[in-house]
Amino acid sequence: MRTLSLTSPPMKGKEVKDAQRALKEYGAWTGKIDGVYGEFTARATAQAKYRLGYADKHLNRVYGPDLHKFLTGQAKPTLLMQRRAKKRAEKKDVGEAALGIALQYEGVKEDPPNSNRVMFSEWYGMIGPWCAMYVTYCFTKAGAKHFNKNAARWAYCPYMLNDARAQRHGLTVVPADKTRPGDIVLFDWARDGVADHVGILMSSINKAGGFTSIEGNTGANNSDGGMVMIRGRNTKQVIAFIRVWE
Repeated sequence: MRTLSLTSPPMKGKEVKDAQRALKEYGAWTGKIDGVYGEFTARATAQAKYRLGYADKHLNRVYGPDLHKFLTGQAKPTLLMQRRAKKRAEKKDVGEAALGIALQYEGVKEDPPNSNRVMFSEWYGMIGPWCAMYVTYCFTKAGAKHFNKNAARWAYCPYMLNDARAQRHGLTVVPADKTRPGDIVLFDWARDGVADHVGILMSSINKAGGFTSIEGNTGANNSDGGMVMIRGRNTKQVIAFIRVWE
């Protein structure tokens, strides 16, 4: 087994298929076994390393012979890896924790109305449209280390989308059929490629594309309604689903 990594053009061949099969057996790969080492295979590699108990400094997207041996049962993770894996498995998912926090604020409104003054914008230190500030607040309180108001990060939806597409700051885009409650939802009302609004996914997506999310600064005006609300939405309105991966 040679070492596999993200390259341009991507690495291809039987060894990539072998890696994808091993990742699939482990439960980290849900895609098609196509023999192409792309973004999703690389992401599955990093997730497998996390679950196996690799040290944080080794949680990269490189698939090597040692990982292959662990996944195929040719080698057993060390005791330290096993302890680390157990601790991680017991840790509450940060998205799930953020969703629990978000639900505590359902019904919170701006005061005075139409002022953008609300506890989330006051906390962030910026008085303005606050849907992304609300999401940032919830994930910060849930312990997500990359959500940091002091870094002036994610008060603006397009910045969140750009970071997720580039897999920066603990964010990554996930397909609609791989979402779970606690993922972030970015909306594009005009379908012009610009993220206009953001919330936190509450439910699975039904066959018609429908789901529920909890959102800040919504209401009669989807993106500037002044209230934290649970909304019924559809995937046709979504530009991206994002997972926070710590």
